[in-house]
Amino acid sequence: MIIAGIVAEYNPFHNGHLFQLKKVQEQLNPDLIVVVMSGDFVQRGEPAVVSKWTRTAMALHEGADLIFELPYIYAVGKADIFAGGAVSVLDHLGVTHLVFGSEAGRIEPFQNTFRLIRQHREDYRAHLMDALKNGISYPNAHAAAYRSLAAQSANKDLLDLTQPNNSLGYHYLRAIEQRGGRIIPVTIGRKDAGHNDPELCKTGRIASATSIRDALRQSYSVASVRDKVPGFTATLLEKSIKKNELADWEAFFPFLKYKLLSSRAGKLEKIYEAEEGIEHRLLACIQRSATFHEFLSQVKTKRYTWSRLQRLCVHILTDTEKSEARKPAAAKDADYLRLLGMRLRGQKYLAAMRKDFAIPVVSKIRQHRTPILDLDLKAAAVYDYLSGRSSFSPGETGQAPVRYDEHKGQFVHPMHANQQTD
Repeated sequence: MIIAGIVAEYNPFHNGHLFQLKKVQEQLNPDLIVVVMSGDFVQRGEPAVVSKWTRTAMALHEGADLIFELPYIYAVGKADIFAGGAVSVLDHLGVTHLVFGSEAGRIEPFQNTFRLIRQHREDYRAHLMDALKNGISYPNAHAAAYRSLAAQSANKDLLDLTQPNNSLGYHYLRAIEQRGGRIIPVTIGRKDAGHNDPELCKTGRIASATSIRDALRQSYSVASVRDKVPGFTATLLEKSIKKNELADWEAFFPFLKYKLLSSRAGKLEKIYEAEEGIEHRLLACIQRSATFHEFLSQVKTKRYTWSRLQRLCVHILTDTEKSEARKPAAAKDADYLRLLGMRLRGQKYLAAMRKDFAIPVVSKIRQHRTPILDLDLKAAAVYDYLSGRSSFSPGETGQAPVRYDEHKGQFVHPMHANQQTD
């Protein structure tokens, strides 16, 4: 049985994601496509533009069979934590192949790069620590250490780890090995737009999620991105806009500013990912910042990347402390499987297999609670309130998984207004 796994944010689901799903079908002809998707906050430390339930409906409509939530502690984590948590969910679900997009577009450079770093682990670590001591951010230090090894290697079929999807793909391979190597990695070349391209491309039907989000926020209209997303995605985005539910940091900033202005350094020091006295810089800069962009521009240094600072801000907003986050983040192993949505094919697989899973499948929150899940619930409550969803949503404890009947082409008794048939 071939079960293809995808790690995604679908923020929002666009034509590039649809291209990937079609390529998975063409190349693997899988029995099932399983997606582990970030919830309300994403890896770069941003609130998702629309809710996880809306994004689940988008993906189910376009071909995903099962969608599970990547727990908050992994979804808002640096690359190795994000990849490790996601691979743990897919591994627990019995996924046989992990398919990811990359700039390289071939798996051989990933395998060569992984072997090179593994064979020269001590040299790599020494270069990494030297770079970190010089005040370089971890992603740049990682890339610099790797360049030192690559320059001396006879094998030149290696990755460019400065490219974001190549770098994340490397961490997927590393996470797979750490879990026993049961999953086969497969990569598909990114088509047209780059991962973080800020400009909405004029030609072609594929644009980056970053440029789509920016266009939506600037115009508060789907018109400018309609040809970049599937029709059903456009419909759900229009519904979210009508409800004034598009989320971004500028909308959340007044609440972050209140949290910082009402906090002391000693309190902020306890927040997860607050390191090296950064709390003092945050408190100094918030006094003279009127927008989130202005605030982060003042706080940012060579040591602290924009994404790292955004993740720290998310943890401040959700009051996530080191005492509750460090242990599960370091373990990189989910202790439950939060079901967000399913097609009939996915439902049949769960019915047949869920008793064989080592950790429980959670479809209703009241069935199961763990410290990691408690962090998810807290993050979801904050997101729902700040994005305006709390007026329309049944809440996390009342929300059932989204169900889509692929034979009838419609959602089964949808739980909220966004989940409509075409």
